[in-house]
Amino acid sequence: MRRLLLAGGIAASAVLGLAAVLGGVHLASTVPAPQLSLDAPAEIAAAPGTAPTVTAPSRGSMAIEAAPGERLASVAAEDVRPIGSVTKVMTALAVLSSHPLAPAEQGPLLTMTDADVKLFHDEIARDGSALPVHVGEQLSEHDLLLALLLPSANNAAETLAVWVSGSRQAFIASLNATAVTAGMSHTHFDDPSGFSSASVSTASDLLLLGRAALASPTIAAIVATAQASLSDGTVVHNRDTLLGIVPGWLGIKTGETPQAGACLLFAARRPPSDGLGGPPVTLIGAVLGQTVLGDAFDAARRAVDSAMAGYITVRPGALIPAKGAAVTAVWDVRAPAHVQVEVDPNAPAVLTLLRGTNLRLVTGRPPLRAPLRRGDEVGAILGWLGTQQVVAWTVRLDGDLPGPSLTWRLLYG
Repeated sequence: MRRLLLAGGIAASAVLGLAAVLGGVHLASTVPAPQLSLDAPAEIAAAPGTAPTVTAPSRGSMAIEAAPGERLASVAAEDVRPIGSVTKVMTALAVLSSHPLAPAEQGPLLTMTDADVKLFHDEIARDGSALPVHVGEQLSEHDLLLALLLPSANNAAETLAVWVSGSRQAFIASLNATAVTAGMSHTHFDDPSGFSSASVSTASDLLLLGRAALASPTIAAIVATAQASLSDGTVVHNRDTLLGIVPGWLGIKTGETPQAGACLLFAARRPPSDGLGGPPVTLIGAVLGQTVLGDAFDAARRAVDSAMAGYITVRPGALIPAKGAAVTAVWDVRAPAHVQVEVDPNAPAVLTLLRGTNLRLVTGRPPLRAPLRRGDEVGAILGWLGTQQVVAWTVRLDGDLPGPSLTWRLLYG
């Protein structure tokens, strides 16, 4: 009996020792991290409704986008067509690339020669647009850019081409090289003015040209000018008659030849019409192959008005990105959480969005460690428009989440 009792005591001691060891292991082991659960979709509607149908012309080509690069509508936008004097926008960009000029600067003076006077007479003879010049007259670079882009003087394009590149052929080659670099894969320039029917492009390619024009402060200022005086007192008028008439109209360039018909590269900038303070939208568009220039103006104006009608002011912080949130742990405890706007001084308080725009949501779940207290940050939801993060929400606990009990750790830890 004494032997049995001794054996039983030894066995009991062994069991208790094993239990103590296991308990120590459990107490010392890493507790599984609490997990955040969010009832959040992959995206939410940021601007309710559907985008309006942009009014398109019944003939020719059209493309219109919201900068930078959000296509809103297109009709035959990949058809290659003559573009007339819209070519002069690329000419102006090439001139400024070689001889940069701030908007307020006049730049170098060019003295008109017999060759420049001949260019004027040649343009008149072929019924092209031209700026009168005489031998010995001095015009600044800025003067010639005004003549190029406002009354659309073909002789100004030819004079600038030779001044920049030394020869007409070298300048045309530079125009085409620039078009390739800009991604205008269906564009070819045959002359600096666009009078040639072999100077061609597409409505889609011209959106790239329009973006480049607006990105140049000097060109943007010139094309938005209804009329200007050259340094010799000559007053020139912009052929884009929508300037000063259509709200927010930025101009860019008209074009009209018998082969091209009427063309217009245009831009407009307006805030949404709801009056709630949303930032303005910039639209860039191209209309090609219209019968007369008035048709091109009408088509562009209708496209802008119908597109602008689809934009509204949105406060991203007021959007609700999740229906519910909670933090749970394997030791059978749960704490509810709420989602609040994270105020970012660098993020916009309001956005201007096209109706039907969705906000992509990305959930951040950082590593959590119990115990957690009411108000602790346990996650985040980021709202993205394309590649831009526009809003962030913080997920915070509504109550305490204690760590595991001693009993749980002994049994399950």
